[in-house]
Amino acid sequence: MARGWIRISASLGMCAAAFAVCGASAPAAGADSPPNVGWPDLLPALGTAENPQPGPQPGCLSPSMACLDYEIARMREAQQGLGCDHRGVFATTYLVLTEVLRNTLAGDPAYFDDRDYLIYEDALFAHYYFRTLDAWESGQAVPGAWRVAFQTAASGDANAAQDMLLGINAHVQRDMPYVMATLGLHRPDGSSRKADHDRVNQLLDDAYGPVVRAVAANYDDFVHTTNPDTPADHLAGLELVKTWRENVWRNAERLLDATTLEQRQAVEQSIESNAEQSARAIAAIQQPSGYRAQRDAYCAAHFRRTPATAGPLAPRPTKTSFKRAKHKPKHRRPRRRRRGHRHPGNRTRSKRRGLAHHGRGSSQSVGPARR
Repeated sequence: MARGWIRISASLGMCAAAFAVCGASAPAAGADSPPNVGWPDLLPALGTAENPQPGPQPGCLSPSMACLDYEIARMREAQQGLGCDHRGVFATTYLVLTEVLRNTLAGDPAYFDDRDYLIYEDALFAHYYFRTLDAWESGQAVPGAWRVAFQTAASGDANAAQDMLLGINAHVQRDMPYVMATLGLHRPDGSSRKADHDRVNQLLDDAYGPVVRAVAANYDDFVHTTNPDTPADHLAGLELVKTWRENVWRNAERLLDATTLEQRQAVEQSIESNAEQSARAIAAIQQPSGYRAQRDAYCAAHFRRTPATAGPLAPRPTKTSFKRAKHKPKHRRPRRRRRGHRHPGNRTRSKRRGLAHHGRGSSQSVGPARR
């Protein structure tokens, strides 16, 4: 989302034709990246009519690193399961982003003022994504921005930068205002959480390079052309992502200020319409005929069955990442044989108990069920 991810400009409320998805690279500048001017920090947070507070979320009953481990495990499973399906581009983007968040919190627990809130936000945000994937797979309706993203992934000659932007647009411009309105924008004492929200912009900027490398390595080498890591590219993308996330905050404020059903519906309609129009503008960028086959051939030759990670701190799933774990019969059989040897008369009874236990364990699924 930062640096070169979203090098498209806003026009009449939608993202119009842009450098990133067209393949025009930004001009090179000096060796150093331009400074990250934190102008969103200067914009005051407004009070809201409602002030909900965060709490347990799907897959995250209490805020801990295990919540992030669990989400990363699910994202890795989704990325691997999608394979060369073009939806895998955003799955990879999301996986690497979450790894960077996890690594940041592990390396600096005080990076955010309210670490627990960010963990709950990550869990609910991911739940929106997985719920939408499930709905699409089962033939149910999905929000317009996601529908355009999935339809583009299923057909046509879009490049990987377009797939990446379509997923980012749907998840940020469409999903994120609802997530933040659900968790609340202020602490119980009324102080704003906006500083942490704005602080994520730097984290997204840090994740840009790893994301581009992972997408280019697995799906479409053309991403190195559409998203070059130059200072000008850095500045354009970072400034736009700040704008998008500032609009997310303001839309969440509008949702929390809606005091009637009609007001709420009007805010929702504007969020949905803006995100869908942006998606259609991104998808409308034309690529050479037959580019889809070229991309698919590249992916077939390069896709790795172990996903790219964001660095040495990238976590692996642990037992604490899951609410339930499958039982493996091989861990029980030696003990059953020993019990049978020591107590010959109970051999049959022990065997029955072992089989019953194995039957229960093998029917369990890893992790909490998707809601």
